[in-house]
Amino acid sequence: MMRRFILMLAALAAIAWAPARGLAQDPWFEIDSLNPGLPPPAETVNRRTAYSAMETFIDSVEAGRSMDAAHVLNLADVPEERQATVGPELANRLGRLMDRNVLIPWRRLLDRPDNLDARASGDSATAGSARQSILISYVDGPRREVEIRLNRVKPPNGDPVWVFSRETVNRIDTLYAIHGPTRLERMLPEHLRREAIWGLAWWELIALPLLLALAALAGWSSYRMFEWRSRKADGGWQTAALHALRWPSVIAVVTSVVWIATGSLVVFSGPISAVMNPLIVIGYVLAFMLFALQMIDTAMRRFVTFDMGELSEHGRDDSRTLATAMSAARRVLVILATVVSVGIVLSAAQLSSRLGLSLLASAGALTLILGFAARRVLGNILASMQIMLNRSARIGDQINFEGQWCTVERIHFTFVQLKVWNGDRLVVPVERFVSDSFLSYTLAQTSQVRTIRITLAHSADLDAVREAFNAIVRDHDGVSDPDNAQMKMVDQDAFGPVARFQIPVENPDVGWAAECEVREALLSKLQQMDRDADHPILPRATFDDVTG
Repeated sequence: MMRRFILMLAALAAIAWAPARGLAQDPWFEIDSLNPGLPPPAETVNRRTAYSAMETFIDSVEAGRSMDAAHVLNLADVPEERQATVGPELANRLGRLMDRNVLIPWRRLLDRPDNLDARASGDSATAGSARQSILISYVDGPRREVEIRLNRVKPPNGDPVWVFSRETVNRIDTLYAIHGPTRLERMLPEHLRREAIWGLAWWELIALPLLLALAALAGWSSYRMFEWRSRKADGGWQTAALHALRWPSVIAVVTSVVWIATGSLVVFSGPISAVMNPLIVIGYVLAFMLFALQMIDTAMRRFVTFDMGELSEHGRDDSRTLATAMSAARRVLVILATVVSVGIVLSAAQLSSRLGLSLLASAGALTLILGFAARRVLGNILASMQIMLNRSARIGDQINFEGQWCTVERIHFTFVQLKVWNGDRLVVPVERFVSDSFLSYTLAQTSQVRTIRITLAHSADLDAVREAFNAIVRDHDGVSDPDNAQMKMVDQDAFGPVARFQIPVENPDVGWAAECEVREALLSKLQQMDRDADHPILPRATFDDVTG
């Protein structure tokens, strides 16, 4: 029993000691040796912390102390007898490479040996833990992106120090061949390659305006060429495609000139490259999206008319419905294209690493801020989609909105454009247009009954008035069904009975004009009857009678 008890205690001790041993693991990489082929480091070489190691490397390269900078590299894969000659050259190349393509994340490089961030939130993956390796940046390689890292290493009988990893050192020559000085830059005089301001060389200050001017000239030439070619085309899809390509071609040509120049002719420093590379991606995505939308618009106009004169014609309900649906489909495509384009830009341009923006970490807060700021815009976009789904208003429909007789001309993302009868345009937010009521003349049917109210004298011969009204509507072309025209006595006051004359018309376009013309003809007839009859037909009232 005693033996079993002792074995159980030993097993429990082993289980308890195993994780403790794992937790006590040293936060560095054990190596056999560190740069034995280099002379002893000078007193200015400080590799105790990640911050001081990066500071030592940058300052040494800028000051021309290549041997000091070589001590911040792990030259394990360089033969010992060649480290003294190859190390300084690799340090200079890495320094030039980082100056052109890397924005150093100084806030992640802490001035303590273990690089433990005591202020990191509990949600952070590295909160409360010592670091063995720190990612500095990603750089485009020959086939994929590669990492530039600082590692904490400990040689035998030595203190732990921070140096660039051996994998990073092995890739320096390959990356330098891609991102290093081009042949044109190496041909420039020495004084043009010296630093001017903001870490930029003199040749960069001269070349950047010239490059932008050349790109603008190329874009202008492209626009003129497509404009000239579209005038020479014989119409049809060829002309439509050439028109659609004008502005997308300008953006694509400008972007291509900048991309070719910065990729083959000259390589700009880090601050310019960090801005230029995302702009190149944005330019290509924007050019493609504009071309796609232009072609979609052209195709829609080929199969669906958006002409207000045609759509407002009555009997074209299907055309109005189709035009409204196609307009809504275009809005959906624009939204989808925008979302996809933003995703492509964020993915391909590497904004988070190149510009130091922690987009993933701040995505939740950014979404809340944008959602709160754009709640009205998003509400209007959804309301415009609601109009298409419930067909409460279609392009070409005639409505009465807030006392204005209008025709629905356009349904945009955030507003509805109404054409008033006198030619004015009434712009209404979509959200308000959906929430307020309006009178539609063409939603279900176009036929109408127009009414005219006239007060007659107490002594008027109603049969004679009815006969005169029937004779007028039978001779009027705007009245669709004269047999259904009616005269109703709808009210009476001190002046006499109030007659309502009802005239059926085919559509609102002729209804208002028919109402005005019948009213004028009826009043003229009643005035003539009033002069000829023995008893008054129209009431005789003075100002005192009206004002009481």
